[in-house]
Amino acid sequence: MPADVAGAAVAPSEIGEFREGLAAAAAAGRAIEIGGAFSKRSMGGPTVPVDIAFSTRNLNRLRIYEPADLTISVGAGMRYKQLAETLAANNQFLPLDPPYGEEATMGGILAANAGGPRRRRYGTARDMLIGMEFATLEGKLVKSGGMVVKNVTGLDMGKLMIGSFGTLAAVVTANFKVFPRPEQTASLAFIAADAGALLDVRRSILQSVLQPVAIDWLNVRAAAGVGLVGGHALLVEVSGSAAAVERCRRELAALRSPAAALEDLDDAVWADVREFAPRALRICPDGAVIRVTTTADRIGELLRVAEELGAALLLRAGNAVGYLAADGLDAARTALQRLRGAGFPATVESGSAAVRNELELWRPLDAELAVMRRIKNDFDPRNLLNRRRLFGVL
Repeated sequence: MPADVAGAAVAPSEIGEFREGLAAAAAAGRAIEIGGAFSKRSMGGPTVPVDIAFSTRNLNRLRIYEPADLTISVGAGMRYKQLAETLAANNQFLPLDPPYGEEATMGGILAANAGGPRRRRYGTARDMLIGMEFATLEGKLVKSGGMVVKNVTGLDMGKLMIGSFGTLAAVVTANFKVFPRPEQTASLAFIAADAGALLDVRRSILQSVLQPVAIDWLNVRAAAGVGLVGGHALLVEVSGSAAAVERCRRELAALRSPAAALEDLDDAVWADVREFAPRALRICPDGAVIRVTTTADRIGELLRVAEELGAALLLRAGNAVGYLAADGLDAARTALQRLRGAGFPATVESGSAAVRNELELWRPLDAELAVMRRIKNDFDPRNLLNRRRLFGVL
């Protein structure tokens, strides 16, 4: 069965049927691909030919929702957009802000460990997940965690699935803690031609009593891509009561240097920021988006490297994780060489088929790789499931 089209995948509507089908395919030694909407096939490692594909898209039911307890349980095939609409009816939300947000399913978000700008305040999927069920190739349905925020029983095993790109098992249900929507939010952008001026603003914000929900940096090219002109842009979102938001606005305005402009932002800019990687690949389908980590004292150096490469760079300025867009295979190769040569850990998070087949996407430490291989062998000793999807390593 071709696995390059989501519609060609087997898509059971019951967990038992999904589990049994997966086990039967494994028992027959068939190479298997699992996914949800298959919206993130440009992420992770290359996709390879398989014998059968399974989709969780019909495991999309709302299982349990306790608004008073701020918890929800859904089938892995539920789309993030649908979950957001369900929560919004009770003035609640799940602040994952993943890319491919219109199509992404909750299982796929977990498998790719996808997130967005609000990780500064709320963390990542690992912080919001409180339980899950996953189906193994042996035909077992493993329950991890539960529906209580403080319940951690078995949760570590479930968290192995986060970021595994479906190479271990198939997530079929997921339980999350959710959050009340704040009374108000406000977003501002500091814009300056000189990166140094914004580095000072960033430092002042993080050293102040302000606690932004999000603080993202766009270099000149990335800022222009979302309609912000005039230089680098430092985007800040704050939330809370009306009084708290107004105080934050005043204090942020007071941090502006004469070299920086300050303007209000609307939600459309944040939507573009969340979709930075998909948009980069739409503009340049032969390109790549490279995740790069740094430290606060090397942000300026990373910005200089991106400028020399002529690349757009989005930086989660609160934790110094960046995303650099490379325009094509050769540009991606050059960027990896420059970044790694300068001591920046760099991973090709998404890219064209040529990029994902030809480049060394990830360089885990030998000790890390040995542990991952042991775990993979425990779950999938014949290497049947989502082969090479973990950045070409597993």
